[in-house]
Amino acid sequence: MNQTVSYDSEKTLFVSAGEVSGDHYIARVAELLRLRGFGGRICGLCGLESRTSGVEALWANERLHVMGFSEILGAARGILRLARDMLRTILNMRPDALLVADSPDFHLPLIRRLRKNGYKGAIFYISPPSVWAWRSGRVKDLRAHVDENLPLFAFEHEYLEKELAASHWIGHPLIDDVKAGNPDTGRIIGGIVSKNAPPAGDWIVALFPGSRKSEITQLYPVLSGVYGSLERRGFSPVFSVARGLSEGARSYLTAQVEASGQSYYDGSGRDLMSASKAIAGSSGTATIEALMLERFMVVMYKVKPVSALIGRLILRNRFFAAPNLLAGEEFFPELMQDRATARNAVSALLAYLGASASEKSSITQRMRELRGAMGRPGAYGFWAGRISEVLR
Repeated sequence: MNQTVSYDSEKTLFVSAGEVSGDHYIARVAELLRLRGFGGRICGLCGLESRTSGVEALWANERLHVMGFSEILGAARGILRLARDMLRTILNMRPDALLVADSPDFHLPLIRRLRKNGYKGAIFYISPPSVWAWRSGRVKDLRAHVDENLPLFAFEHEYLEKELAASHWIGHPLIDDVKAGNPDTGRIIGGIVSKNAPPAGDWIVALFPGSRKSEITQLYPVLSGVYGSLERRGFSPVFSVARGLSEGARSYLTAQVEASGQSYYDGSGRDLMSASKAIAGSSGTATIEALMLERFMVVMYKVKPVSALIGRLILRNRFFAAPNLLAGEEFFPELMQDRATARNAVSALLAYLGASASEKSSITQRMRELRGAMGRPGAYGFWAGRISEVLR
C-alpha cells in the first residue's frame, strides 16, 4: 500500500547520480541538508547509498552503469527512454534545484533540454565533465546552463574559471571520507571469504575489477590471471565485492569468484585497501582512495576496441588516473587496453612489493605530497551550504 509522505517544506531538490561515486556524494549532501534543517522533498535517480540516506528513488541508477562509447550505444534505447521520463517528470514537478553528479553523456543533454523547455531552477553539477581533457566544447553547456559547477580537483576548478563557467571548490570530498592510519586488519581478514586458510595479513594484494558490470566483465578475466600468478608466488590476493555495487554487478562478480574458488571481501572496499600491501584494479575513485590510504596501485583500464579507438582519437591527456594527473607523471603504473594484461600487472606489483624499504618510503612520501594538492576538508559541507542557499 502506498503511503503519503509529508514534508516540512514545499521546496524540492531533484537529484541524479549515474555512478556509485556520484551516488555517494549525493547521499552525503542529502544527509547534511537534513542536518541543516531542510525539510523538503529530495528525490530522483539514485543508487543504494542515497536510498539508504533517505533520498526518494524515482529510478534506480543501475540503468546507467555502462562504460565506453560502444557500450553506451548498445544501451542507448533504454537510456533515451529514461532521459525522456526524467525530463517529463522534472518539467511537471518544477523542483527548486537540480543536483546532478558525473555521467556527462547523460546529464548534459538532459540539462540542455530542460533549459530549452523552460526549466528555471538552479542547477548544480558535482564532478562535472572533464572538459580540460577531452571534448572541451562541452564547457559551453556548463557555462550557459549550470549555475554552479562543483569539481573535485583544483586544476578542474581553475580550467572552468578560465573558461568563465561558474565553479566553486575547496577540496576533494574523499579528504573527509578517507583517513590513512592503522586498520583493524584482524577484523578485515576475518571478513574475507576464502575456501583455503585465512589470508596472511602481510601478503594481501587487493583486486578491484570496477563498480559497473560492464567494467567488471572486461577486467575480471585479467585480474583473475593476476590472482593466480600472485597466489603461486605466495601472496594472498583478495577480490573486492563492495556492498556499494549495484545488485547486478555484485551478483555477477560474486558468482565469478565463487565459481573460481577465489578469496573475496564483501565489506567496504576501502577497508580491504587499508589492509593490503598493494592494489591492482580499475581506474576511477579507487585510485584516489588508494592515494589517500597511502597504498600503491597498478591502475588498469579496459573497454571494447571501438571505445578504445574513439578514446585515443579525442583524449588530450597523457594519463588517465587521477593521482598521475596530480603528479604530472606516471606515478601509479597505468595499463590501458592491450597493456592491461595479467603479466604486466603482476610485473608492476612485484616491482613495488620487492622494492627496498627506502624506495617504499620515498613512494609513500610522494603520496603524502600529492594528497596535499587535493585541497582542504569540508567539501560535502561546502556543497550542502551552496545548495541550501537556494532551498531556503
